[in-house]
Amino acid sequence: MKIAKLVIGIISMVLSIFVLFQSCAAGLVNTIEGSGGVSGTAGVIVAACFIIAGIVGVVTRNSYRAGGGLTAAGFYLVAALFGGTMAGNYSDLYIWAFLSWAFAIFYLVDAFYDEDDWEEVRWWQKSWLIILAMIIFPPVGIALLWFSRQFIVIPKVIMTVIFSLGFIVILANLGGLFASAPGAASTTADDNTTTPSATEEPQKTTEPQKKVYGLGETWAVDGLFDLTFTAASLTDDRNQFSDKIPAQVVILTYDYSNIGVEKSIMELYVSSSSFKVIDGSGVMADSYPLMTTGNPKETPIGAKTVGAQVAYGLANASGEITVNVEVRGNDFKSYDAVFKLPVN
Repeated sequence: MKIAKLVIGIISMVLSIFVLFQSCAAGLVNTIEGSGGVSGTAGVIVAACFIIAGIVGVVTRNSYRAGGGLTAAGFYLVAALFGGTMAGNYSDLYIWAFLSWAFAIFYLVDAFYDEDDWEEVRWWQKSWLIILAMIIFPPVGIALLWFSRQFIVIPKVIMTVIFSLGFIVILANLGGLFASAPGAASTTADDNTTTPSATEEPQKTTEPQKKVYGLGETWAVDGLFDLTFTAASLTDDRNQFSDKIPAQVVILTYDYSNIGVEKSIMELYVSSSSFKVIDGSGVMADSYPLMTTGNPKETPIGAKTVGAQVAYGLANASGEITVNVEVRGNDFKSYDAVFKLPVN
């Protein structure tokens, strides 16, 4: 374990520098785009936790007391929490959060594991197996933890609470990613459906036409939120540091209200990540790094954000654009709508 602590500590200190540089770049992108993202700040916190935990782990690697290991584990858990919940457009932060999670498990098991217990340790009570199970699938690791006699009750309770909460956070994030995936039932034919005869013309079913919203029209999801685009304006401003050369740059101005979306990780936040913009020729548009006069804001229940703006670069000059919107409500459920906006 001493060598493992030394290796983990060195890796953490080296990674902290790398993560810090990545975080500065992510923060700069968030500032230029005016997206209001906090991934850069989260990355700086992760980098700080990495270097502190790494130093503590290296310095206390020869100590037989649990204090150093528990301190390092605490900083790794903080890094995993911030990295896993605030990564946003900084996708590498999910990797560093998972690594922090793994390091925290190692230090917690090492801090509480009694290798000098008089009873012979069976293979399924080994510390390495418990660590591996905790990383891959915490419920199995927790079960092995309670079967093992190398831990006393209080550490078992502490570790069960910590890793149960961590597993719930992981499931919540996965649920948000896959909430919009189509259900299997939608692709399965009804077993009771009868096949029409050769002389009988199959009955045609048509789905109701989905409403397409226009400029100034409000898309409202009952009891949750509403959204209105108030302008789609052309601008001659260009970012001299951007390598993008769009045919047009359009600034979308919009308002949104939080009627009943409860805070899970953050308040209701409708930004460029909620929009997919398509120009008049059917080509997807990219967000454009341009300073705007209004930024989207985290909006609690009962409040409204007015005049939020995001900029997009169009590959083709267009008189009208299509905006596909996806907003997540409670329990990460996804709601979508289509807007067709005249460009002026």
